[in-house]
Amino acid sequence: LVLAALTPAAQASLQLRGNLYASMLHFLGGVRKLAAASADENEVRPRSRLVAGALDVLSNSTLGDRLLETVSADAADASDAWKTVAFSLLDAVAALYASETRPNRVVLFLTHKNFFSSYVGALIRREDQALQLTLQPDPASLNALYIYEAKMAFFIRLAQRQDGADKLIENGVLDVLADCSFLNMRPSASSDAAGFADAFIPARAERFHQLLMPALDLVLALAAKIGRDNVTVWMKVARFVSQHHGVLEAVLKEAALPAHPLSMALLAEAKAASALVFYVARQRAVLDRETALAGSGHVGVTSLHLPMLALLPKLSSSRSWFQRLAPTNDVERAQALVSAALYDDEDATDVERSVFGQQASDLVDAIVQNAIAYAQAVTERPTGSSRMFRPAFAWPIEHNRESDYLPSLALLVAFVRQSLTQITRGRRARDEKLRLAQNSAEMTTADLRKLVSASPYVEVSDDLSTVQMRALASVLLTQQGRRIGRSTSMLVSTVEQALVLLWRHLSFFISVDTAEDSYGGRATGSMALPSAMERDTLRTDASISLPPLLVSLSELKLTNDEFENAATHSSFIQMLVRRIKDLVLRDTSTI
Repeated sequence: LVLAALTPAAQASLQLRGNLYASMLHFLGGVRKLAAASADENEVRPRSRLVAGALDVLSNSTLGDRLLETVSADAADASDAWKTVAFSLLDAVAALYASETRPNRVVLFLTHKNFFSSYVGALIRREDQALQLTLQPDPASLNALYIYEAKMAFFIRLAQRQDGADKLIENGVLDVLADCSFLNMRPSASSDAAGFADAFIPARAERFHQLLMPALDLVLALAAKIGRDNVTVWMKVARFVSQHHGVLEAVLKEAALPAHPLSMALLAEAKAASALVFYVARQRAVLDRETALAGSGHVGVTSLHLPMLALLPKLSSSRSWFQRLAPTNDVERAQALVSAALYDDEDATDVERSVFGQQASDLVDAIVQNAIAYAQAVTERPTGSSRMFRPAFAWPIEHNRESDYLPSLALLVAFVRQSLTQITRGRRARDEKLRLAQNSAEMTTADLRKLVSASPYVEVSDDLSTVQMRALASVLLTQQGRRIGRSTSMLVSTVEQALVLLWRHLSFFISVDTAEDSYGGRATGSMALPSAMERDTLRTDASISLPPLLVSLSELKLTNDEFENAATHSSFIQMLVRRIKDLVLRDTSTI
């Protein structure tokens, strides 16, 4: 295939080259699937042969450079349809290097030939206007959208490795994305009400989602590779947030708005937006700069403080958000009819038990984790800092005393209590899945078929034999058990963060010198501070509501086969339990 793409005939015909690119893309896709299947079974040798064979052609001969030269040029200058195929092929080639320790040959080549600069610069020079046109009610063409999706998928792939992330940042991708106007053209919820003359054109909201998510995913992938001390680059990420503040704010507010319907697309956007806000809020230099710009009309990550916190009351302490959730396309409607069977919860509705509901629940869990991590980041006081503690939660620890405006300590208590129940249920479900994976003979044929059909990640034939179904069931059950284990482990970490927040706020609110003495007034930012009488009420309420929760936390035992560094997590949780207990029962502590 490589030789065919480099023949004089192929070099003279873009259509012939494009068809050969598509064939190579199909072949490399098969290589990756077989390699992934081998990796699941820990079969290193077959995977190595498959990947090494492909890499040998691309890396150890002049053919590889000639192919990259041709494909890279077509990605930059070919007609629309073949640009998409060319970028997809570059993405597939770059994927072969994902597990390699040596430098990514694609990154080296694109850097040497200056293609990075060309690809990144085209986003603002040529593609911004074309992408804006794809958001018209009845666009003439969506080719620009398809090229953008393929290019951004390639960029996201490169950003998974440090060398690729560095080159993308070096060539200004963060600055370019910050300046892209199409990312600020989010359509209103009612803009699709009139419908379309062409039934094959996605709704405007769906088209915008296809534009927004790759940009957010790329910025997040780059943020994960930026060192905490790289202030210059973090300022670029903060500028992206500032330039697209209105869109990020709308996404976060709509996710928390009780009257607004929830879709998988909105939840995915809220997950990415909340993660980005958390990443940026951890950077003290960014927050200090925004504090200095306060009053100048500048909007940035600090302006998203309330929308971030507002996610918690609506999504963390109950499942009422399921009432707002509805599938928006045929795939989601089909998934809403298939049971996911990850947990055996008798109280769950049919939607909650479905594949669709489970995927939505995973997104909501991630949003809540991001919001709690954000709250911990912004309330953290660096060692040696003179900055005063700024509470993120209101003081009431009983639900009948809290307001609807801000999350309170009562929400943190409810979240920890609910999370302990989920952790117990998750550990039980994980153990049962892994046990059945080793004993699939216990399952009836009906149970096997139900398990196989419930997996959203595999497509299987209807005529599988019982032996084949048992083998597949063992794989699926092992995957489900590990997935539940990862989710439970993440929930334990989030509980730790929630307990840190609870302890910090209790320490602050109960201290006798907190209110007027510390701030010279009755409020800090948007947070009203408790009066002396309210502090007494808080002490009394905490002494009643917290002891049962602290007992449950004291009884939480983590094991190494379930959680990485279980002893460290257990020790940290027990330390927080002791500090909160000492604070509530003896009213002596420091923040």
